[in-house]
Amino acid sequence: MLNKYRSSIKDYLEIIVKPLVKLGLTPNQLTFIGLAISLLGAYFFAQGFQRNAAIILLLGSLIDALDGTLARLTGKTSRFGAFLDSTFDRLSDAAVLFGIGYGNLVEWEVIVIALIGSYLVSYERCRAELAGSGSLAVGIAERAERLLILIITALFNRVDIGVYTVAILAWITVFQRLWEAKKRLS
Repeated sequence: MLNKYRSSIKDYLEIIVKPLVKLGLTPNQLTFIGLAISLLGAYFFAQGFQRNAAIILLLGSLIDALDGTLARLTGKTSRFGAFLDSTFDRLSDAAVLFGIGYGNLVEWEVIVIALIGSYLVSYERCRAELAGSGSLAVGIAERAERLLILIITALFNRVDIGVYTVAILAWITVFQRLWEAKKRLS
């Protein structure tokens, strides 16, 4: 849902990226930095510092939004870069949920349900698009929404509510994408 607003903030992202171009950062380097920041957020969750983790993840999500903009501005878009970004997004999602579980902020069973749902949302999109569905960016809880839910609830020291919400909404999104893929691919 939030991805449809990406084009409206494109100009702001370009303003932020221009100094990074002057520094000589590559899109893949920015992707690595984004992952490192997310891993730091996961560490803070594991230590029980929810607010710190939320602030770090907010920064990490901004960095995550910039690598594609940097690639477009510098003419360095690549299929490998898109693959790397997607792979690191999955790694980041898993690390954050693992950190929450390791910090005993939520029961492990709920973490696993949220993680499987989150992974299926991404997998369905990739697989359906490869099968010819066109863009399958549908559903109420894509990655940006799920991350935002975790960040907001962690700011209030209630990431447990966030993980339960993510688990439910991810699975609703799984079924929304399954239904949409069936309509498009049948």
